Amino acid sequence: PAPTTCRPPTNSTYLAIGQDLFSVNEYVSSQYNYSLRRYILAQNHENAKNATTSTDVVTDNGDQTDDDPPSLSSFVPSAFMVYTDLAHLNGLWNPTDYGSGIEYADGLLNSFPSNSDANNQHDQRSHADAGLQIGLYLNGTAGCTSVFTGRLDTQIRSLLAYVERSSASKIFLRIGYEFDNPSFGYGDDPSMYVLAFRKIVADCKRGLSDEALEKVLFVWHSWGAPLSEGLTLERFYPGDDYVDWVGVSIFQQFFPWSPYWGGTVKDVENVLKFAKRKKRPVMIAESTPFGGIELKEASLEAKAFIAGNPHDYYLDDPWERWFGKVIDLINTYDISMWCYIDCDWESQPMWHGVGFGQTRLASNSYVMSRWHDLIVKNGVENRRFLGAGSLENCGLSDDSHSSYTDTATDDNLADTSTGRSFFSRGDIMSDTIIFVLIPFLVVSGAFYIPYFFLGGHKSKYGISTKKERKQLLSNINSLSIRGGNAPFANINDNGA
Repeated sequence: PAPTTCRPPTNSTYLAIGQDLFSVNEYVSSQYNYSLRRYILAQNHENAKNATTSTDVVTDNGDQTDDDPPSLSSFVPSAFMVYTDLAHLNGLWNPTDYGSGIEYADGLLNSFPSNSDANNQHDQRSHADAGLQIGLYLNGTAGCTSVFTGRLDTQIRSLLAYVERSSASKIFLRIGYEFDNPSFGYGDDPSMYVLAFRKIVADCKRGLSDEALEKVLFVWHSWGAPLSEGLTLERFYPGDDYVDWVGVSIFQQFFPWSPYWGGTVKDVENVLKFAKRKKRPVMIAESTPFGGIELKEASLEAKAFIAGNPHDYYLDDPWERWFGKVIDLINTYDISMWCYIDCDWESQPMWHGVGFGQTRLASNSYVMSRWHDLIVKNGVENRRFLGAGSLENCGLSDDSHSSYTDTATDDNLADTSTGRSFFSRGDIMSDTIIFVLIPFLVVSGAFYIPYFFLGGHKSKYGISTKKERKQLLSNINSLSIRGGNAPFANINDNGA
């Protein structure tokens, strides 16, 4: 079948949970435990009323259901959020701990194998009903330069090997996530971030088998806050040929006490409108109510604001002041995936004292009840949240994957593309020249002039000025024999 962007049907949203092994397992088990308790209460209520003699019972929300209790697999999300860095690739096939809980992608997939595995006796590989949403850290401009010049080619091949053998139903690869977050160091040279992103995508498209390539999608992820002076989203954008999905982070932007650097809803909507113009599906790639569900770790400024406005902005309602607003945004923009971080941040050394707080849904009984009724049981009007198994054949049978309705503007944006743009596998020579030969020559010193233009003579990180790169990029673009834009087109001396 033709490749697709894996957009879900209209008014449907994939649900992903993160961001470490324990937190994801705890989410599934706590949802299971809560639902079993609700099931028992409903059954006891019906038995007490003695209202039926059949094997059916009426659940707490009035729906008729079988007498069997819910299964654990009912609460597995569509995808698991995990993190790794390209230089080391820890946390994929081997567990690691950065101080933020154990990262272990294979461990999560093995914890919740596909229910259909037992029926696939002739297939020697295991399959997972869930996908992976992988945050791939590139280490700022220095790391991007290493990617582009080929110094991390061995690691890229290892990443491809992991994708090739992974049992995940789909892999959403967030390359250089939160590229516009100043603390991540991409903003001093956006064009080098673009080059690194494009090279990783090109290597995947050239090096993966058709089957593996069919399940990987490339995500361009903004942190949804004010950009540093002189920067725009467009300057960081690798191009439609390289981006399948657009991601955005949501933490404190809904709160009226959010500091300037933390952004507002307007900053988030700027990203969503950018995605609309590019006709790309959107994921909320990272999200959690900053300060904690009960705001116990909120800043002094936040607590002062709350004390002065105790009944405004739903401040006395832990669901409406954050979760309800996320759902409203999802409905307004028909957001295709919601990735929620369900964890006790304070218990993790990396995040202790930072201010994220306790965001486990099970830590607040009211929030847990609302999540169960609105998300697990799909109680939100005109919205379905999709769990494990929903990604397996995404985009292959539903015509709504090729269109996008933005209810914010009532525009019906027809997506006339047939899916992801793939490089021609018969055009290996031009790919090899662009992404293998030139970086090799630059690093080896056998081709000193391009290295000079890259600025390698000026910095140990290989950071160049925009003017110095212009000629080299022009030369590289001229080597492409593909139709349409060259791999490094649209990167000019303005960095855009």
